[in-house]
Amino acid sequence: MVSRPFLQKSAIAISIASLFYNIAEGIISVFFGAESSSHSLIFFGIQSVIEVLSSSLVVWRFMNGLKAGEEDDNGSEVRMSKDLRIERIATLAIGILLAMLALAAVGTSIASLIAHDHPSPSNASLIIAASAAFIMFLFWVPKRYLAKALNSSTMNGEALCTLSCIQFSTALLIGSLVYRVWRGGWWVDSATAIMIAMLFGWEGFKMIRWASNDKFNGSCCCGQGEQKADKQVMPGVIMMQQPNTAPQRCCGDSGCCKPSQESSDKV
Repeated sequence: MVSRPFLQKSAIAISIASLFYNIAEGIISVFFGAESSSHSLIFFGIQSVIEVLSSSLVVWRFMNGLKAGEEDDNGSEVRMSKDLRIERIATLAIGILLAMLALAAVGTSIASLIAHDHPSPSNASLIIAASAAFIMFLFWVPKRYLAKALNSSTMNGEALCTLSCIQFSTALLIGSLVYRVWRGGWWVDSATAIMIAMLFGWEGFKMIRWASNDKFNGSCCCGQGEQKADKQVMPGVIMMQQPNTAPQRCCGDSGCCKPSQESSDKV
């Protein structure tokens, strides 16, 4: 069984790699967007800032976790009150970042639709969008795994930010390709971006609500919060079981942030 410290170090490593990649992606996207007067490409570069901030929060959270986290002989995590507070802050911050990304995407897309701005049909736009979607997918897979393995709402939020980048990249790519073959399809990428933004805005709201809940226990799966009172072993210390819930109960999937019926029955 993979140890928790190893998983934490893996989360830090993948987040640092993601951080540097997104800095490079943002600079390149803004540069070529300004050169080709592409508002969608410029926004794509600016939204990389959200991913950079999210990755930074994950690094901060797990660097502190390496110092505060311990494990007992049964493999259950003992999460100190300070560690739980850090998890709550990071989860809340990433939820706010997702909400900000959604608002910015909707606002920019509506402005583009009103102004009849068209996506850039340039090769640079296509290459940036395609490469970003592929590379971010390679980041998303291990992040999603680590979110479940660590049972961390913070890491799950980071995975959601990466997924949003993948989907916005795909929307930019599709919009540019459609505009190349059909000039009347100038609205496709903006309309798609609005739909994607609304989905991630909702995910951000759920993360904010979960982090603000008095039953928050730092887990990826919100239903586990119902068992918080039963897990207390001493003031300021909370026993957290290793994740054993089905994937569909995790934050970011449908039905999250609602106490499961099973958990309610146990209480």
